[in-house]
Amino acid sequence: MRKFLSYLLLLSSLTMFASACSSSGDSNIGSSESEEYLPIQLRADAGRNEITLEWKMLPAADTYNIYYLEDDGSNEQPNSAKMKSDGNKIEGIISAPYPVTGLQNGTTYWFALSAKAEGEDESDLTKTIYSTPQDNPPLPAPENVRANAGDGEATITWDAVPYANGYKVYYYTSFTNYGESDKINNNFYTFTGLNNGQEYIFWVAALDGDDNSTTGDSSASFIYAAQPSIHPPPVAPTNLAIINNNNGNIIVEWDTMSDATAYNIYIAKAKGVTKLTGAVTNIPDPDTSPQQGSGTILTNGTYYIVVTSLNNNGESAESREVSIPITDNP
Repeated sequence: MRKFLSYLLLLSSLTMFASACSSSGDSNIGSSESEEYLPIQLRADAGRNEITLEWKMLPAADTYNIYYLEDDGSNEQPNSAKMKSDGNKIEGIISAPYPVTGLQNGTTYWFALSAKAEGEDESDLTKTIYSTPQDNPPLPAPENVRANAGDGEATITWDAVPYANGYKVYYYTSFTNYGESDKINNNFYTFTGLNNGQEYIFWVAALDGDDNSTTGDSSASFIYAAQPSIHPPPVAPTNLAIINNNNGNIIVEWDTMSDATAYNIYIAKAKGVTKLTGAVTNIPDPDTSPQQGSGTILTNGTYYIVVTSLNNNGESAESREVSIPITDNP
């Protein structure tokens, strides 16, 4: 319960970030509910002499900047002005993840992120978060967390974490309505008995083999929101694969869903593409393997892609994200 309560404290900022991002898909890059902080999910995973920063992309961002600062012994969260004046800055990062290396094990560091669109000023910073490199670092947080809504339930899926001894899945609607699964060994879990029409926020943590301590467990994954409904949307596509068809063309394939009447492909050049941030292509025929790129040839670079299912009840969660480098079309 101690670690779960720490996750709830995390949610006071994460929920604000998520709600602000979901309502500002076409807004200015620096806009937020706060005048000071950039609304974006940011995570810092501890490693050996390094910290790996992960974040969710913003639709208007071309690059990102990382600021980091060694704790001065006060354990007090530095504000944006201090991070900019005293911190180290890494500029021009295209996509997460990004490892900040050369750090001292056992020393706490503070991190913040800004975003930049071409020709515009740098955005506000995110709120600062901290992490401590270790000789024996904890597990990394699970990736590709998704929540597929059902009737009075939601099924959460995620990528397996190497060396994890199990997982816990959590949900949250308010500080008086939250819950968690038992320790499980699969990389999927269904919460039942949920209220239709209520939005739930879900996240996952990977557990090590020591049930008496949380020091080796991962930090919280990125959050994912879903709303159970008596008429839920279809389930997200599975087994997504991309084939490079040469000269900037790619073919995207997946297992068709029995209740889907159409699909959307979302593509971006930064990791963490979502329904809000990717360029969309609609595929109205679910029985045809679609080709993405024939209309817009992809230039060289790495592309990240998710697919969703659609029917009259709405649009599914995103599939797990896959990526492909294009190297044959300058």
